[in-house]
Amino acid sequence: MSRSGLAHGQRGVPVTDPEGGMRIPPVRPVTVARRLAAILGTLAVRGAVLPWYFLGGAVRKRTGTGARQRWLTETITELGPAFVKVAQLLSTRPDLVPPRICASLGELYDDVRPIPPDQLVPLLEPLLGSALAGIVARDGGAAAASGSIACVYTAQLPDGSRVAIKVRRPGIEQVLATDLTILRRGARALGRLPWLRAVPVTEIVDQLTESVFRQLDLAAECEHLDELYRNMARFPRVRVPRPYRELSGSDVVVMEFVEDLRRLRPSDIDREAGEQAVVEALRGVYQMLFQDGLVHCDLHPGNLYLRRDGSVAIVDAGFTVRLTPQAQDKFAGFFLHMAKGNGARCADIVLSTATPGPETDVEGFRRALSALVEAHSGVSAAEFDLVGFATRLFDIQRRFGLYADPQFVFPILSLLVLEGTIRDFAPDVDFQHEAMPFLVHGTMERAVRAWQASLSEADRLG
Repeated sequence: MSRSGLAHGQRGVPVTDPEGGMRIPPVRPVTVARRLAAILGTLAVRGAVLPWYFLGGAVRKRTGTGARQRWLTETITELGPAFVKVAQLLSTRPDLVPPRICASLGELYDDVRPIPPDQLVPLLEPLLGSALAGIVARDGGAAAASGSIACVYTAQLPDGSRVAIKVRRPGIEQVLATDLTILRRGARALGRLPWLRAVPVTEIVDQLTESVFRQLDLAAECEHLDELYRNMARFPRVRVPRPYRELSGSDVVVMEFVEDLRRLRPSDIDREAGEQAVVEALRGVYQMLFQDGLVHCDLHPGNLYLRRDGSVAIVDAGFTVRLTPQAQDKFAGFFLHMAKGNGARCADIVLSTATPGPETDVEGFRRALSALVEAHSGVSAAEFDLVGFATRLFDIQRRFGLYADPQFVFPILSLLVLEGTIRDFAPDVDFQHEAMPFLVHGTMERAVRAWQASLSEADRLG
């Protein structure tokens, strides 16, 4: 038993609800063996050149840490898209790795060519017809965006509508399945080492690899985009592109093309419009978190655009998470008690969702988190540092042997990414004040639904 009074791996109130969708399929042992040999070869070569990074860093007066980080990012890139995607996702998880490693992994990017035109037509023709598929393929060398999993093209439909077309790369499913299988088997081997038995390595890697593989499911992405489009329709100044579900499939998502998507700096937009756009973005995200439950977790400047007229555009539903009602209640409770400065209740909520290790120090965690919440209580909106608060929160969890439930982490991460995108446009906007109407309304809605469900169950049994 741990000092938490719970067996290692046991939760007080589990809130995780694994997403459906694509699962990593079985991979032939010979395929795994060949790919593993190639990976080990790459690591051997990269290990051999590591001293040269330190030597080059010394010549250029760089620190040893900088040389290691550059070697790490270049090695991951050389290992291929599965490793890049897992590392990119890990860079968004300061609950799992320290901030300096998150920053290094966050520098990874996809640098790949668009899908060749001769491979593009067979993917598009069944959904778009030969004429439109040919037009897109003809311009295939000028993709609007090109990533390791998918490419985005633009086209004009016969009715004159301009659309964006996201196309999954041919063969990427097998590539990811093989490498992600190797990562999972490696995690299981590492988890047996004595000094790692207290860490849920297998569970963490399973979460990361499943999240990466789900990004292949463009049919699910289309469904999520459609749901976000309908959910955000109540905010006239929040624009989400409408998907063309009848033209979309497992390999292709066709959606409205949103004009004038430019990354603005605070100096590019007047103060009043900037504040209005920030408030609209906050209201949209709070609607996702506290009421709808489908949360866009990747609102960086390439997916969230503040516009000169005070409106907001949200694109790309590839990284969305559906929260359970229990997770929404837990996060709402944490948010409310944080605003009140009640650190003890915040600690209770985190403890009820986290997984303790064998050396979890509950009382130490309570004291540290209470002190953190109280230190941030009563500060002004301009002075409250959400990034600093969350970084210390995750550090406290790691230090005292707690492993957070992803359903509790993802809402915080969505706000962290959002704040990094919008804070400079309106530093005085009160995040907590804007959240309260959505928090209260969402909590009441879930309570009413739970009460109605209990009445229905009582009628059924009676």
